[in-house]
Amino acid sequence: MSARRAGYTLLELMVVLVILALAGAAAVPAFAAWRPAEPRRAAAGELVRVLEMTRERAVAGGANAELVIDADGARAWIQPRDTAFAMVLPAGCRLRGAVRSRVQFAADGPARGAVPLVVCGADSARIVLDALSGAPRVELLP
Repeated sequence: MSARRAGYTLLELMVVLVILALAGAAAVPAFAAWRPAEPRRAAAGELVRVLEMTRERAVAGGANAELVIDADGARAWIQPRDTAFAMVLPAGCRLRGAVRSRVQFAADGPARGAVPLVVCGADSARIVLDALSGAPRVELLP
């Protein structure tokens, strides 16, 4: 009988390395396409956070609430006049739309109003409010 050693041959290791290299080469374009959208997603997420906070205040308080968004200053406040809070947008991102946008949330959930467009360089995103529930969702625009 021959004593057999446990381990891998050089050929087996080379085959595994080639497979990993091919998988990595195939994954790079997917990550490259995903990366530019990241600041746009972060900026849209910040605006969604502010909208959801206002919606929750209206539903929990049982009274209508209005969010005023200052697109130029990237600030917002809830009416009746609440402490203004700054929205932290990634570098190179801004809000585009009316100087002052207003979004009203009813105590039972529905929303109406204009939400500014999120613009990051050449990329943009739109926040759409569900008319019945008031829930915001993000649409990435080409």
